[in-house]
Amino acid sequence: MGRVLIGVDAGTSMIKAVAFSLDGEERYVSARENPVKNPRPGWAEQDMALTWHQTGAAIDDVTTDLSEGEEVVGVGVTGQGDGCWLIDDEGEPVRDAILWSDGRTTPYIDEWADDGTTQRAAAVCGSAVFPGTSAAIYRWLADNEPEATERAETVFFCKDWLKYELTGERVSDPSDMSLPYLDVETVEYAPEIPETFGVPELADLLPPLRPATEVVGTVTPEAAARTGLPEGTPVASSLFDMPSMAIGTGAIEPGDSSSIVGTTSVNQTLLDEPNTEPQGVGFTLPLGIEGLWTRAMAAMAGTPNLDWFLDEIVESRDFAAIESRIESIPVGAEGLLYHPYLSEAGERSPFLETTARASFSGLAPRHTEDHMIRAIYEGIAFSVRDCFEHIPAEPDTVRLSGGGARSDFWCRIFADCIDTPVVVPDGAEFGAKGAAMLAGIAVGEYDDVAEAVSRTTTTARSYEPDEANAARYDRWYGLYKDVYESMFEHWRTREEILTDLEGGDE
Repeated sequence: MGRVLIGVDAGTSMIKAVAFSLDGEERYVSARENPVKNPRPGWAEQDMALTWHQTGAAIDDVTTDLSEGEEVVGVGVTGQGDGCWLIDDEGEPVRDAILWSDGRTTPYIDEWADDGTTQRAAAVCGSAVFPGTSAAIYRWLADNEPEATERAETVFFCKDWLKYELTGERVSDPSDMSLPYLDVETVEYAPEIPETFGVPELADLLPPLRPATEVVGTVTPEAAARTGLPEGTPVASSLFDMPSMAIGTGAIEPGDSSSIVGTTSVNQTLLDEPNTEPQGVGFTLPLGIEGLWTRAMAAMAGTPNLDWFLDEIVESRDFAAIESRIESIPVGAEGLLYHPYLSEAGERSPFLETTARASFSGLAPRHTEDHMIRAIYEGIAFSVRDCFEHIPAEPDTVRLSGGGARSDFWCRIFADCIDTPVVVPDGAEFGAKGAAMLAGIAVGEYDDVAEAVSRTTTTARSYEPDEANAARYDRWYGLYKDVYESMFEHWRTREEILTDLEGGDE
């Protein structure tokens, strides 16, 4: 039946394992939940052992479905970035992982912004430090749970933990480790970074870096029993989910742009040299392959804005019916704006403000639920445009993926709002696909990323902007920016009042 590559995408809420043919067809897909714990408001953690268990189960689902004669020739693993995943000298988790979406380090981030710490770190690593940054979380643990940092032997990110469980190898790659541990120019560990955050001992916990297209180890007997993979199957280093999704959608050349509208809204453009402008926001991440970096603006909340409203207010997810109604509402939702800053950790792109919160602006008696839904669709599209306007390379086409790309109506809004052609690639699991493609290069099935993309990527749908709608959105977008730029002082005052009245718990 032929050779297949398995890609794993360990997201914040779901873990996907996908078997791909060498021409990119999704042959078998399994999804398992990856539950998030919220021990306090604004905190987000995951049981590392459970994340591995669910990953093993998802892979086992796929290997069980393989037809006789189908051979797994390589495995690639991608996953959520940032956060802090610590293991001890025996390879056991020190505690539950603290995730990228966790907000407990907000007081540190605010203090570091005032004293210049974040600026010094960003000048080296090329990316903005936010509450979910690994080093910030490690500093919080050192101050508040010293028993955890005393036990820690290695600091990982999500995909690194899963690769360790598959192979027994303690390694990472430049894309994950770049925020904040690498020098963005040399793509090597920057020894001054741990000291900058007041935790010099952290330098001893950083694992060796391995290129994304390199085999880092093979599946152990224990992992084989858990996953159904043959013992000895090669496992590639891979990338974390943002750049992995970009490659999975076919973005491989400098100037190629992609937008993943999912749990977060990740908007990025590939570069052939690091560019950190504008300073203080976004990420400049080395891919460690073929001299590529990505300049990314990752908003904290994408589709959860819509999920929240539909679940809590509308109590319906009949998207076909909803979109047929809101399509008749004019561009601009008759003067109703929505700012999609729903995360309890605030916003990180295209501006960094830990107190930012979502809001509707312009409500009037004539506005209905449907107006509010349309405003949410448009607000997320405005956020995507805002992110791309903060990247120093104007996109000529945007490759769109994630939940937002499943809606034909929403794709048209994105094209009109950004005033740029939008392309939706064939497929659904682009993070896993990117990981599988990198594994294919690592084991010699493809010569390089260009060949992998040419053999596996095709276009499903494309959208050209409507000139009249684009002109209307341009005017509303100007107001969208004016409103949020006026809100910073009010967001901070709101936080102060909450702290005074509720003892610091929001």
